[in-house]
Amino acid sequence: MAQAMTALTTQEKTDTSDRGIINHTRGRMITVKIPDMFTSFLSVPPRVNLLYGEVKRESEAWISEKLILDERMSRRIHKLDFAWFCSIAAPDASKEDLRILCDWGNWVFPFDDMFDNGHLRADTKTGQQLLDSLLSAMREGHVDNSPKPVLIEIHDNVWQRVVKKSPQYVQQRFADAMEQYCEGILEHVSDYFDDTVPPLKQYMDIRRRGVGVAPIFSLLECTDEIKIPDKVYKNQYFQELRRVGIDVVLIQNDILSYTKEQSEGVPHNLITVLCANGLLTQRAFDMAGEMLKQCYRDWFLARAEPPSFGEAVDRDVENYVLAIQRVMLASLHWHFKSDRYFGKQKDAVRKSRLITVQG
Repeated sequence: MAQAMTALTTQEKTDTSDRGIINHTRGRMITVKIPDMFTSFLSVPPRVNLLYGEVKRESEAWISEKLILDERMSRRIHKLDFAWFCSIAAPDASKEDLRILCDWGNWVFPFDDMFDNGHLRADTKTGQQLLDSLLSAMREGHVDNSPKPVLIEIHDNVWQRVVKKSPQYVQQRFADAMEQYCEGILEHVSDYFDDTVPPLKQYMDIRRRGVGVAPIFSLLECTDEIKIPDKVYKNQYFQELRRVGIDVVLIQNDILSYTKEQSEGVPHNLITVLCANGLLTQRAFDMAGEMLKQCYRDWFLARAEPPSFGEAVDRDVENYVLAIQRVMLASLHWHFKSDRYFGKQKDAVRKSRLITVQG
């Protein structure tokens, strides 16, 4: 990863006198080729939970009712189809456990969108208040029954199910992951407010938190009943595999969401950062592809020499590592299953790998 992140050559850089400042001018439309991401260990077809259709319907109906969504907004949740992601990430989960994952996933997108392209994208004060309200139940160890925004009530409901299902150390890992997610979101809001794009290394550090993958890992610990002791959880081997899993998902997402986010003026995207650091658009996509390949190499190197923590623990470690791998696979396939990024053109984009962006 370090090689790819420092490989901006003089020949590839354009004038960088205003580097780091968001460019709001609309350029000409150009066609670029995205990297082939269905490679390496992500070339295998996914296994989908047999309860996918049933749980999808129930989760979407529940969140639509909770948010009092009209028919148009309910269709958007339906087309989002995050249940597909969850059903690949947890192919053997029970109906109850798959609902936890799907309900959290169907919650996180409307919540996240408020900070991406909604009314909180440049309002750090109100954003901080909402995030504090979100985290309060997990910080205080109980749910405050005082009136809260509906989106917070929905997450409190999911949190109560996590508490009921999982041991305290898994609850704490999920709470920590959510706190880091909120920190990442708020830093993105601050960057938007300041009208700047952070340097690449800083961006990756922020994005690893704000992309919201670590909470999914913790939810899978809960639903798959994976038992990882703290000393193993903090082991460098374990942390490296988690880092790779998060990086793969965030790079996938930033490549495939770039057209949508560019049209909405969302600046926290890897392609935007690479272009702000001097790369032409096609080269930025190529560089993102090289970063993915480096992640694959890092994954194989870590997997080649796994430490042993004892037979019983090793079994759970392997289950956790396989869960990370399924999340990477789920992310990739979901981006081309959902209508969120390419609409009706998703199959054509997957086949041709060609997209149109502002140059």
